[in-house]
Amino acid sequence: MVNHYPTLEEFLVAPIEDIRKIAPETLILTNDGTRRRAALEGIDPASDEYAQWSRLQMIDSLAMLFYHGIRHIFTIVVGETNYAESTPRYREKLSKWVEWGLTGEDALRDYAARNWRVRLIGTDSWPELQSTSRRLEAETAQNDGPRVWFFAASHAETNWEYIFRTLKGSDITTRQEAIRAMYGEDVPLATMFLGTGKPEIFPSIVPPLLVGKLQCYWRMHLGYMVDEQLLRSILYDYAYTRNTWQQDKTGRAEKVLEFKAVWQDPDVIGLGFRLGPFWYPTTRSELLNSEKPE
Repeated sequence: MVNHYPTLEEFLVAPIEDIRKIAPETLILTNDGTRRRAALEGIDPASDEYAQWSRLQMIDSLAMLFYHGIRHIFTIVVGETNYAESTPRYREKLSKWVEWGLTGEDALRDYAARNWRVRLIGTDSWPELQSTSRRLEAETAQNDGPRVWFFAASHAETNWEYIFRTLKGSDITTRQEAIRAMYGEDVPLATMFLGTGKPEIFPSIVPPLLVGKLQCYWRMHLGYMVDEQLLRSILYDYAYTRNTWQQDKTGRAEKVLEFKAVWQDPDVIGLGFRLGPFWYPTTRSELLNSEKPE
């Protein structure tokens, strides 16, 4: 098989127009670790300064992703773990932080300047955010640029309940009709999931109706930390490195003999170790070596 694609080195410095051609239309994004990142920056994670700093990080991250060609970003803004949290000075501020962060004057100016249409979904399960959802829709309805789909989930079944509630009593028979009913427009299926931390997927962070052939990446960068080189490396893998399918597989299986040692002692993606109160990934050999007695 002859490869007709650029090297990674070429891709990392390619014109932005070339990057946009291969970028996914719809991305599902998580940004865990914002409080840990704030702590590293010397910011109190329970302070209003944290909320202000986090909002700016979020806007910059979304802007960079859109700049590289993505058109729809689905990202959870508050989830069931946030809803259940009892951390003093955090839970009681959370709804106000979200309201200010998504519909404050600075946020609305950012959306208008960038022509973003923004929605907040799932607030039936988080009533104090319903006015935020309504205002977002009213303030950005005329924008026709990239779409930001924030969603809130107070429990694990929020997305499923939203689906069933929206489609109840309808005569919808196709997934695309269901997507149009739920989101008010045709949204391409998501083909990339850019997650954070543990390699896991569950329906409150990945909207079930939108799952296409979902290429998954989990970074260990805290919060919104994704610079252009990292993003281009991920997009390169998405577009080229993972594109291994062949219609004619004659002789393909036998190629494994060239890499016999690798397949005889393969690794496991998803193993990790405890780093204080956190999980961090490792390889099987590193894990086994770390557990050997002194």
